Amino acid sequence: MGWIKVVDARDPLWKAIEIMAENRIRHVPVVSANKLIGMLSVKDVLQVLEALNANELLKQEVSKFMSGRVIAASPEEPLWRALSIMAEADVGALPIVNDEDEVIGIFTERDVVRDVAPELSWEGEVERLANERPRTVEPTATILDAVSIMNELKIRHLPITERKTLKGLVSALSIMSFLKNNLKDVLKSTEILSEPVTRAQDALTYVPENTPLSEAINALGRSATDALLVVGEDMELKGIMTDRDVLRETARILEKLERP
Repeated sequence: MGWIKVVDARDPLWKAIEIMAENRIRHVPVVSANKLIGMLSVKDVLQVLEALNANELLKQEVSKFMSGRVIAASPEEPLWRALSIMAEADVGALPIVNDEDEVIGIFTERDVVRDVAPELSWEGEVERLANERPRTVEPTATILDAVSIMNELKIRHLPITERKTLKGLVSALSIMSFLKNNLKDVLKSTEILSEPVTRAQDALTYVPENTPLSEAINALGRSATDALLVVGEDMELKGIMTDRDVLRETARILEKLERP
């Protein structure tokens, strides 16, 4: 279970962006009077960035942009059930709350990749879980182009390719880092989002397409980002495996093994 970072419902949205970027987290519980009232994710922030007045929206309260649909669990929730809840709701984080609805912890898909999945037996190669032919952008695309694609397809990662050759990766979290590092400019105008997407690149972790799935999961867990790229000869992009892919399969395996 991960350590807790929360934002107050009255905090400006840019404060949540700083917390996400500094701690490399994609979900932040939103509290009021110490009670859990919502969740804010990087996807919520990406939606804001496409607005014409995005720089002004970033100054408004977090409560205006959070999801009020809170899915949480008690500390006594069985592990298999917690994963099933996350997989069924298609969320990457599960706040842990006490009887007073106070946030006492958070369980994330990063925890699954690093601490749960490596303990299981995995058969086959990385291509079994990787998404083939993922959407990509070229180095000449802008950061806003990447944001628009992520919002349209509801994804968090875009490999950067040139003539099918892998050149880099941009992610929702790397965009949060870019916003934090350029916050003064962003709050004045979002014109800076017209900069090349390469200015907001994330760490790049990749494995050959014939890598055993168990090794690929370990590589993903060790990486600084939540996406593992799969490459063929001459660095041709073949696919992408994310924390969410591992979460879904881990939930399926544990539920099958442990459901009473």
